[in-house]
Amino acid sequence: MGKYHSTMSRRDFLKALGLGTAGLTGAMGIPAALGTDFHDLDELMASPMSELKRPGYVREAEKPSVEIDWKTIQRFDEHLVMWYAGLRNSWGPDNYDKLMQKSAENRVKFIQEKKPGYTLRDQALHDSANWAPVSFIGPQTSQTPEELGVPRWEGKPEENARMIRAFLKLHGAAQVGFVELESQTTEKLIYSYDTPHFFPAFTQGKRLVFSKMNRPLETDSERFIPYRARWVIVYTIRMSDILMRYTPGHVGLAPTNIAYQLKNVIQGQLQNFLRSLGYMGLGEASNYNALGTAVGLGVMAGLGETSRVMHLVTPEYGLRQRVFKVITDLPLPPGKPVHFGVMDFCRVCKKCADACPVQAIPHDTEPSWEVKGSFQSPGVKIWRRNEPLCNAYMISGGMVEHCSVCFGVCPLSKGNRKAIYHDLMRATISTTPVFNRFFRKVDDFLGYGIKADPEKIWDMDLPTFGWD
Repeated sequence: MGKYHSTMSRRDFLKALGLGTAGLTGAMGIPAALGTDFHDLDELMASPMSELKRPGYVREAEKPSVEIDWKTIQRFDEHLVMWYAGLRNSWGPDNYDKLMQKSAENRVKFIQEKKPGYTLRDQALHDSANWAPVSFIGPQTSQTPEELGVPRWEGKPEENARMIRAFLKLHGAAQVGFVELESQTTEKLIYSYDTPHFFPAFTQGKRLVFSKMNRPLETDSERFIPYRARWVIVYTIRMSDILMRYTPGHVGLAPTNIAYQLKNVIQGQLQNFLRSLGYMGLGEASNYNALGTAVGLGVMAGLGETSRVMHLVTPEYGLRQRVFKVITDLPLPPGKPVHFGVMDFCRVCKKCADACPVQAIPHDTEPSWEVKGSFQSPGVKIWRRNEPLCNAYMISGGMVEHCSVCFGVCPLSKGNRKAIYHDLMRATISTTPVFNRFFRKVDDFLGYGIKADPEKIWDMDLPTFGWD
């Protein structure tokens, strides 16, 4: 790794951008109610927001807790996953068309029957989605250092990490980590073909090509990623603790939709921020997942471990977050995988598998290398859902992915930071797996699980974003 140095002070750099005297709080759109007023990048980078603080029981490791065969893994065509062409390919065009017709019928039927979770106001909650535009290269609305007539930002990787983490947390991210792209390993986590922008879609997205060119380029069929963009910024957005447990239904889906909508806004802000510093930010060109595998990059960035339901579990929020990513040429220190007992806990707990309405989550004690179909990528030893069954059930609820039962029942997704029991549970399972079965039983005994009446949320005094 080369050495990096500033050709001008951070304070002068911010002044050149017109931010030095006004302060970062107003210039970056940070609410004054946060009680934080940063005048320059020095103060921003010195703040607690720039640190990745983890509980003491989280241990860094050289390898993830799941086994990975990097030789087997190849870059995956993302349009084949279950959320896009995968479902249609698995059930066949005729059965898929019948499923979609039934979904449309149920949508109206459930409203007329005033089925809890599917009433007209629940449907209105779902249809309220307002997506900010996203693109691979970014909004390009901020001025570059070249346009301003100043040198670009130069900092050591560790300084850059503190800066990016602080910026993202101020704009709504929960956790932030980094992955360096290596040709024989982590580069394989970037898709070979990206996601079609419109959903649902069965056509193949644009090909993602690593290129020797100095600048990113997008054509009608390809997106070119310069080889010098070797770092992935991986960040999570927290989902509502409260609404997630009112599922199935549109109420239970809302935390997912809100997180994805926030991603669209935050991604554009990050891309503009990197552009003003003199660096590229290559983002997800879809309202949903795109660019690379969210769980794989989250694991390699050290944000969490994979789980029985194939999603990322973090020490702070369990399954209660979504994972997003941006590729950049800003040098960043790569994170390390972490262990805090998730794999051993999932071997014993199986609460998500017991609660799954269609039994799409496996009850097997041990994970497997076997994939369920062309919609899954090989090379990782994990538990794999029966995704055609899972997605068909969700879509049958009315044209939406409406089920988050597995998220809502997971013992690791429970409890706010005020609950001593949940902190004790997490600390114990990280070091003493013999108690895993006991904690599953305690979770059942305490009645943690899915709430029966989603209509109650309309009369609640909900906290911001539903975060408990």
